Amino acid sequence: MTSTNTPKTFPLNLPEGDADLLLDELQTRLREGRRIAAEVGQILAEIESRGVRELYGYNSIAVFYEHVARVPRAEAQKVTNRALALNSRRARDGTSTQPVAPLTGVTAATGVLAEAGIDRIVAVMTKLPDHVTANARHEAEKDLVDRASVARPRDITVAGTDLLARLDPDGSATDDPSPKRERSEFWLRQKRTGRWDMRGNLDPETGARLNALLVPRSYPAPKGEADGRTPAERRGDAFTEIVDLAEIGPDVPLPRQAPEQGTARPQSAEPGKKPEQGPKATQARPKRYPSPHRSDGGVRENAATERSQNVARVRPTRWWTRLSKPRAENATRPQKPLTA
Repeated sequence: MTSTNTPKTFPLNLPEGDADLLLDELQTRLREGRRIAAEVGQILAEIESRGVRELYGYNSIAVFYEHVARVPRAEAQKVTNRALALNSRRARDGTSTQPVAPLTGVTAATGVLAEAGIDRIVAVMTKLPDHVTANARHEAEKDLVDRASVARPRDITVAGTDLLARLDPDGSATDDPSPKRERSEFWLRQKRTGRWDMRGNLDPETGARLNALLVPRSYPAPKGEADGRTPAERRGDAFTEIVDLAEIGPDVPLPRQAPEQGTARPQSAEPGKKPEQGPKATQARPKRYPSPHRSDGGVRENAATERSQNVARVRPTRWWTRLSKPRAENATRPQKPLTA
């Protein structure tokens, strides 16, 4: 037995020149599509009430709808937010969560409201302050719903702006927050190779000051010398020069001393012998290019080296350094000369 409930397909058997009938068919299908979209929102709100993770294993209702409807994440988020704003849902403890725009949800189920108009009504109802009474909220929403059923979305925006200006003339306290200062951030870590990796996020003033120090010191080598450094290497040398200048400054505080138990040197096994000193740095510093802004290169180099050695003394000896040093009892004794 063949079903007779077959939907009509375009082109319809409409008489030529009947513009009103064609317009009526278009509006009928628009209302039907919007009504079905409202029912989809009701189903999504019910799934959210029962728990989308327990039912289908998804972390959120938006991710669930993205996979089921095969739509982009932004569209899925917009559809689910609209569904939760128009329909009530139950929490796990049995309490009911009221929708933001209940009258809009009821009217959307009839298919007379477009999605863009619904979003603008929800935006206005969300911005209404808490001191507005329930009757005033209902009257404001009813006025927006009546206007959205016959007007364009831009008209809803204008009406919503006038409504907020009338019900909340002073505005919300969160609309004009006091300026918050964003603090600078800086990360510095040492890699296994011994090199140091740094990353930062500076405020505009600090970034401009650092850039003013780096730019004049990042020029190629002066006096026409061949400079094979890349721009990044030139900036690295400029940053090293800035560190040297800050290290020898008179107002720079000394490094914090480590706890005594962390700076204790390992004692020798044999009595009467002085403890061995920490390892001396043998790695040569990279080649420096003379800066056109500093003429006391030798004094600055010596002061920076002395300051670096002072910092190195407060660090505990590394375990691989202790293992690599020859012990006194294992030292090779000189051989006696052979006699005839």
